[in-house]
Amino acid sequence: MKVLVVLAACVLVCSAAAVDDAEREKAKQIKQQCKQEAGATDADVSELKDKDELTSPAAKKMMACVFTKNKIMQNNKFSKEGSMEVARKLMAGRPGSEAKLKIAEQIAENCNKEIGSVEASGDEMAKLIFDCLKKQAKEYLTAMNFVPREKV
Repeated sequence: MKVLVVLAACVLVCSAAAVDDAEREKAKQIKQQCKQEAGATDADVSELKDKDELTSPAAKKMMACVFTKNKIMQNNKFSKEGSMEVARKLMAGRPGSEAKLKIAEQIAENCNKEIGSVEASGDEMAKLIFDCLKKQAKEYLTAMNFVPREKV
């Protein structure tokens, strides 16, 4: 799912890389658990997926849960270390992983500078993290002349 692509800074940059079945299943389970915990509906998830934005309170709460369970958000703060832990796990053994991890690290560093010291509630911090990772990844993709596939 597009939403889960944001789980790590590098995943947006490395969207062409396939995640192995075990990681994909784990991500799916976390998403479902967080959807239930947040009280998010299928419509909330569809809106999040289609718009690629956190707009509804349920979507923000769901992403706060996803980010927390993946250690990308710890104590209502962005965790550069947590995001890199996820990136390393997702990139392990992949072709070009070293270069992709360097990009992921730069994205995480940029987000850490931008929002690392911001005080916000969990739901609002999730939105800040989501928006920062998305913006940073888009800038790197643009710089790399990456043209994403159209939605089918």
